[in-house]
Amino acid sequence: MKKNNKYFININKNIYGGKHKGYFDYDKKAKDENSALNPWAYIRVKNEDITLRASLESILPAIQRGIIAYNDCDDKSEEIILEFCKQYPSFIPKKYPYNVQIQNPKNEENKLYSYYNWAASFIPKGQWLVKIDVDHIYDAKKLFSSFYLAKKDNDLVSIARLNVAVYENKVYVVPNYYIDVVDHWLVKNDDLKWKEVLVDGDSMNWNEVLFEERDKYTNLNSYELLSLKTHKVKRYKLTNLHFPFIKKSRQIQKDDTWLSLDEFKERHKELLGTKIDERMLNEEEILSLYYSFNFSFFTKLKHYYLCFFSKLRFTPPTQTKISLIKAYL
Repeated sequence: MKKNNKYFININKNIYGGKHKGYFDYDKKAKDENSALNPWAYIRVKNEDITLRASLESILPAIQRGIIAYNDCDDKSEEIILEFCKQYPSFIPKKYPYNVQIQNPKNEENKLYSYYNWAASFIPKGQWLVKIDVDHIYDAKKLFSSFYLAKKDNDLVSIARLNVAVYENKVYVVPNYYIDVVDHWLVKNDDLKWKEVLVDGDSMNWNEVLFEERDKYTNLNSYELLSLKTHKVKRYKLTNLHFPFIKKSRQIQKDDTWLSLDEFKERHKELLGTKIDERMLNEEEILSLYYSFNFSFFTKLKHYYLCFFSKLRFTPPTQTKISLIKAYL
């Protein structure tokens, strides 16, 4: 049987309390705890129960261990994390004991950079870590292959992402489209330290403000920044899809900047085959992945409705909508 991502994901679903399987099983160097082929997953979570389990399962064939830090969760994220770590005990849950406040934080421990430093403190010095965000779905084979680029201690492998969204049963690539700005990476933990950075905007609209000019602004946001100036950046092709509008804190607002997959391929031909494996832009597979997320019952019902009638290519009358809803209740 061909050992691809789906093979390993299916195998790992049936493992409970033991060691999960992956591409690392086929390279002896990946058994070395100090090897770049055996990094810690460095994960932070807040209210991401929709994509959380799918994202974690997607990295298992590439990553053997990890720290899953979480804070201020009032959805099912904590439950999912604890169950995942029980099933795969090489992943360790860590609950941050303070409230994280992005806007006007009260104390140092309430700042995002303090949380990042706290989470990283559980990863041994001298070992490698890879930043994982759980609103991303990873291609484990490509992710593991990217680890081979790290040859020296000061090497840093930048992990690019593609922002995608689903709207009315159609996949779009959304701003800032293809991103490779060294904010997701594989790096060695040589006493890494995050610092505070003030931002007028948010993580999607980043406008950094100098500390000496902070009095000119109201309601600045406090984010984190990791200084990596001494590292040699190495880049790899796309390894993951980012679903930024899945988060409950972000509103989905479709506009003219959204590109269909065909439009994106046409406008960014230079990325295809070089930075992006075109097989990652298969709309049917992305939709299948999207609909497998842990949505609420009524959201899933809406998805089923859209899928069904988009294939018929007409808008059903209200009475048909009511009948369909009743059929699922």
